[in-house]
Amino acid sequence: MSELFYAECEALNAEIIAAHNAHYESSPTGLINPNEQPNGNIIHSLFTDGGITYEKGGWAFGRRGTFDKEYAIANFNCLKLKFLKPANYGLSYVILTEEECYKFRNKMKDLVNKLPSELTAYR
Repeated sequence: MSELFYAECEALNAEIIAAHNAHYESSPTGLINPNEQPNGNIIHSLFTDGGITYEKGGWAFGRRGTFDKEYAIANFNCLKLKFLKPANYGLSYVILTEEECYKFRNKMKDLVNKLPSELTAYR
């Protein structure tokens, strides 16, 4: 059972990274538009713990604070996800649309809820 579970986790990880990369196919800066006003270009990030943050984009991206929209999913570490951009505390993240962040966060929660019994020691 755990092999199937981790295969699903790997597939989700690949799907999330592909969604992130797709935003860079037509623009070298992806969803971040440095020519747009910061309030008109809000950037959302999904972290490997299931947390979602947002911050102003445009020229202000990375120069201002980030705000939490969703916090970590309990037992997220069992998913063993690894995204493209490094973050603090051993986490990593991807930049996605708000809708994509919630879609993938829900898939992450579904996987945690399917956690095999032999892995429940992590719960």
